[in-house]
Amino acid sequence: MAVTEASLLRQCPLLLPQNRSKTVYEGFISAQGRDFHLKVVLPEDLQLKNARLLCSWQLRTILSGYHQIVQQRMQHSPDLMSFMMELKMLLEVALKNRQELYAPPPPPQFYSSLIEEIGTLGWDSCS
Repeated sequence: MAVTEASLLRQCPLLLPQNRSKTVYEGFISAQGRDFHLKVVLPEDLQLKNARLLCSWQLRTILSGYHQIVQQRMQHSPDLMSFMMELKMLLEVALKNRQELYAPPPPPQFYSSLIEEIGTLGWDSCS
């Protein structure tokens, strides 16, 4: 177990045990330069399938469309470190998808030059 704890600390240095039995972990998960607060409450047998994941509202919002996947990964991950690695990868994907969804529109100059080019080619060429 000591090897797994060291690996967990190395992979998630901001997630720390909150009690001696190591059934409660609290801290942050980092993705794309941002930190998100979370708390993992494990049962006495330390099985993830019966664990509870408590998230900040920001993390909950980002992962809202991924609830089923998070639940599935909790059911099938052999230990907390494996789950945290998968959660981090999922968070990276969710953040990337959000960025693509909310990409800023092109600047006004883009539309001006587009209309100018269409005017040069002629509207009839666009069909």
